[in-house]
Amino acid sequence: MTFEIAPVGLSAYLVLVAIAVFVVCVPLFWLNKEGMAFAMQKSLIGLVLASPVILGIAYTMHDNAFELSGKNIQVRADSFYHYTRSLDEFDLSHAQIGSYESIPTAQLKWRRNGLGLPGVSAGHFSTQDGKAIFVALTDRSQVLYLPAKSGASLLVSVQNPNAVLDALKRAKSTS
Repeated sequence: MTFEIAPVGLSAYLVLVAIAVFVVCVPLFWLNKEGMAFAMQKSLIGLVLASPVILGIAYTMHDNAFELSGKNIQVRADSFYHYTRSLDEFDLSHAQIGSYESIPTAQLKWRRNGLGLPGVSAGHFSTQDGKAIFVALTDRSQVLYLPAKSGASLLVSVQNPNAVLDALKRAKSTS
């Protein structure tokens, strides 16, 4: 069973455009010292080197999935980050649904290995109390927080968190 993760907002893409513009414009600061040809050459080199990385990040930001297969949860965030756990490893009775700000135990502090831009957080993070958490956060207004009994918990922006939690509880109760 596949559940939709909310799409990434425009703000993340705008930040990537701003980074690209910055990379291209930085050599122009040397315009007075080295001349226009030198500055334009360095700007072009910066664009050629940065474009594949920026375009790759932009392309992968929409590649998010949340799947329930039997009693296993599989989450893919931004193509690079994967999370697979058994439902038995979660305490579904303490799962929380709401806005990101309304769930204090899921507040992110440190990014261990992931992507963090305005409008999208994906990968492995730490919470304020130092616990590990896997995140696929694209819409802060509707999130599902699944605390793990041990190891990394899960914070994910799904389209209909109540229906997802109900499906997880049904799947866990079946033998």
